[in-house]
Amino acid sequence: MARGLRRFLARADAALCFAETAFMGAAIAAASLVLFANVVLRYVLLAPISWAEEISIYLVIWIVFVGASVLIRTGGHITVDLLPRALPPLGQRVLFFTVMILMLCFLAVFIYYSGVHTLRVRSAGQLTPIMLAPMWLTYLAMPVGGALMFLRTSQLLRKVVRGTPETAIGGIDAHD
Repeated sequence: MARGLRRFLARADAALCFAETAFMGAAIAAASLVLFANVVLRYVLLAPISWAEEISIYLVIWIVFVGASVLIRTGGHITVDLLPRALPPLGQRVLFFTVMILMLCFLAVFIYYSGVHTLRVRSAGQLTPIMLAPMWLTYLAMPVGGALMFLRTSQLLRKVVRGTPETAIGGIDAHD
């Protein structure tokens, strides 16, 4: 039973990794193409795309929050590792454990309040200025990104508890 569950969780994690990476690639490509097309249309045909800047901004917001989760997974966030490297292994584990718990607490509060705010914007019926799309879809990036970061931080915490802190420094994918 436990073996089947581990296999299922490994496949679910691989699917989530693929979805995060695919979303990032697609969103960056879409924003780039829309902005490029807008520049060409604006300066060559004198007919800009009215919604190009707006959709690009909203895509960048999603890229930031989903990308933060990817960076937790890959160990890509900027870190100052002078203190952990100066500590003995037990001190490193305690430090990383404490940092992960604090991150999880922060992310739990962030998910809650960003979710409340997203629901408030949805109930208000707020629309984007140019596209007239529901504004809550943009705000949804915060709780979704927060939940992804919470999941990835939980995975790092599990690595710290089960292994050595060095495996957590580089992220989840560092030594897998």
